[in-house]
Amino acid sequence: MEDLLGWLFLLSICLSIFICTKNYPHIRNFLLTAFLLRTICVLLDHYEIVTLPDSYGDSGKFESKALELSRDYGLLAVIDFYKNGYLISTIISIFYSIFGESKMMAQSISVALGTASVYLVYQLSLMVWDYTSAKKAAWITAFFPTLILYSSLILRESYVVFFLLVGLIGIAKFMRNKTISSFLQILVSFYILKLLHGPAVIGGLIFFIYSILSSIKKMLININYLKANLSNLFFLILLLIPMTLFFIYDIKIPYLPSLFDFSTIISKSNMGMIDTASYPSWLSINSNYELITKGIIKAFYFLYSPFIWDIRTPYHIFGLLDGMLYFILTIYLFKNWQVIWANPITRIFILLFICYIVVYALGVGNFGTGIRHRSKFVVIFIVLAAPKIHKFIFSTKEKLYKR
Repeated sequence: MEDLLGWLFLLSICLSIFICTKNYPHIRNFLLTAFLLRTICVLLDHYEIVTLPDSYGDSGKFESKALELSRDYGLLAVIDFYKNGYLISTIISIFYSIFGESKMMAQSISVALGTASVYLVYQLSLMVWDYTSAKKAAWITAFFPTLILYSSLILRESYVVFFLLVGLIGIAKFMRNKTISSFLQILVSFYILKLLHGPAVIGGLIFFIYSILSSIKKMLININYLKANLSNLFFLILLLIPMTLFFIYDIKIPYLPSLFDFSTIISKSNMGMIDTASYPSWLSINSNYELITKGIIKAFYFLYSPFIWDIRTPYHIFGLLDGMLYFILTIYLFKNWQVIWANPITRIFILLFICYIVVYALGVGNFGTGIRHRSKFVVIFIVLAAPKIHKFIFSTKEKLYKR
């Protein structure tokens, strides 16, 4: 019965792709590819043909918690979804309560979100670039190894990537045409990200700070020219509301210490430097000054490690290849830097990306954890680099379909 539920959910995802892309075969191609690659990983793991990296540990913990919530609370688990710190387990427990318990079904939820994320990358790239760039970004997301892996396991990553993309699309819409709906889209998506994995909410905070400063700047310019813009004032007040509540009620972000609590930051930075995947011991931070000097090196390690001298097990080779992909994306991102910085939407995206690197790099002490964390926002990297990425599986002769 458990296997049957899993297969039914996977087949329903496949059928949904065919129905939703009936008139858009160019979209169907990369969505089906993404779905099949992720489904293959699910089957390899479920039938124990291959032991996938990270298919144990947290994955088992989230599934066990989902079973517990389903058996103890049933559908009532949704009432306190924001309290238990296991939003992913709560979501899975609801499916367990309705359809029955099936690990394969839980994995199929990750597959659905991972496949949907490929489409969202396409839509986001279409909003900030063009059709060709959007298609390249979608294909790269479909084939990106860690995105395939974490979209086939019961882990936070596929959920975080999905809601981050929803938030980024909301940001793009808001910066084009300031609307209440796009503002709410940003607010809700980053609130969900806070529940999924606290540090992921940093992107939302940076956006609000950036937008508030931009609005104040525009208002001062208007005042200087004796002009009034009520729309700008309205949205400034709207942006200030969540930020004011955040600081007044001293809302804590899970896993993150206070901004100037340097001793805790240093302690957390060194905490993960364990096991065979640990960063070199000389990267241990021992003073406030080293938060900057060694922090820069840790950011480099976070994005590109393991390096060849770090390889100690066969699994580390997978990480080495992953790091090489990030290095290649970095090259294309810098090739596109001037265009990125000239566009207000992509400018805020690069600021978000840099902030994520800083926050996560300081909190990670081994490349095993680093590989998982950097996959949470690699989609920003892909979108920004897409216009300069060379065509490798993309056809330039494909007919352009209406969106």
